[in-house]
Amino acid sequence: MNQNLAITNFLNAARNGSPLLLWSALAMAIGLVICMLLPAVDPREFAGVSTWEKPAKFMLSFVVHFLTVAWGMSLVKVNERGVKTASIIMAAAAWFEIVYIVFRASRGEGSHFNTDTVISGVMYGLMGMGALLLTATTAFIGWRIFQQRNESIMRYATGIGFMLGALLGTIGGGHLSSQPSHWIGGDMTDATGLFFFHWSTTGGDLRVSHFVGLHAVQFLPLAGLSNSKGVVWGAAAGVTLAMAATFAMALMGVPLFRA
Repeated sequence: MNQNLAITNFLNAARNGSPLLLWSALAMAIGLVICMLLPAVDPREFAGVSTWEKPAKFMLSFVVHFLTVAWGMSLVKVNERGVKTASIIMAAAAWFEIVYIVFRASRGEGSHFNTDTVISGVMYGLMGMGALLLTATTAFIGWRIFQQRNESIMRYATGIGFMLGALLGTIGGGHLSSQPSHWIGGDMTDATGLFFFHWSTTGGDLRVSHFVGLHAVQFLPLAGLSNSKGVVWGAAAGVTLAMAATFAMALMGVPLFRA
C-alpha cells in the first residue's frame, strides 16, 4: 500500500512539474511496448540483435529520464518560464532523436555511427547536437533546483544529481560519438553481449560508462532520501568513480562482465 502511494505521489509530482514530459514519457512507453512486440513479425537483425532493440532501449531511457526530470521540476517553487522552456527543448530534442532511430531501424540500418552517406552523416551530427541539448537542459533545470537547495535536502541532492549526470553524460557521450563504434576489442556484435543491455562480454564497451554517468540523475535524488548531505556527496563521488573506472576498463578492452 505504501509502495503504491509512493508511486502515485511520484506521478502526481511529475504531472505538476511538467505535463509535457509526463505525456511524452507515456507515449515513449507505448512505443517501447510496440518495439518489443515487433520482432515477432519482423525477424531482421542489426549488429546481431533485433533491429528494434535500439529504439526500444532508447525509448526506455527517455521514459526514465522524462519522469525523473518532470518530478524534479515539481521541486522548483515558482513556475519559471526558463525551466518550462528548457523542458520543451528537451522533449523536442528527444523526439527528434527517437524518430530518426525508429526510421533507421525500420530500414534495418544503424542510426549511430552511420556516416555512409552525406545525409546519414548530417543526421548523425544533428543527433549529437540533440544529445547536447538534452544534457544542457537537464543541467539548467538542475541548477534552478539547486538554487533552492536551502529548502530541503532533496532539492540539494536533485540539483547536484541533474548537473552531475548532465556533465558525466556529456563527457562520456562526447568521447563515444567521436569513435568509429562503441566496441573496443572483442566481438564486434551485440549477439554475444550482456543480457538486455548487450554490453560486450568479450571486450571493452564505451556504453557502460556513458550509462553510469547519465544515471547520476536518478541515483543522487535516491541518495537524498537519506536526508544527509554527506551521503549525497558520497553518492556523487561513487558515481563519478564508477564512471571513471568503467571508462578506463573500456579503453583497455576489458568488459564489465566477461563471458
